Amino acid sequence: MLFLIEDTINGILMGSIYGLAALGLTLIFGVLKVINFAHGSLLMVGMYVAYWAVILTGLHPYVALIIVIPVMFLFGYLLQD
Repeated sequence: MLFLIEDTINGILMGSIYGLAALGLTLIFGVLKVINFAHGSLLMVGMYVAYWAVILTGLHPYVALIIVIPVMFLFGYLLQD
């Protein structure tokens, strides 16, 4: 029974990641009418930054988001210019 609950939670979380990626692609394509192939790469960089922020600092993953979101915003801003 415990495995069923864990698998359900993992499925919801992975579906959320896929949903956010699809939402970002839809928003970019809908507004700009241009496919942004860097979207997936930036998503992966953000996941790695979050992972290493949690591993190296020992922070809770939600607290690490306070660090990761501004870092990735700046990275994306600098990449765009």
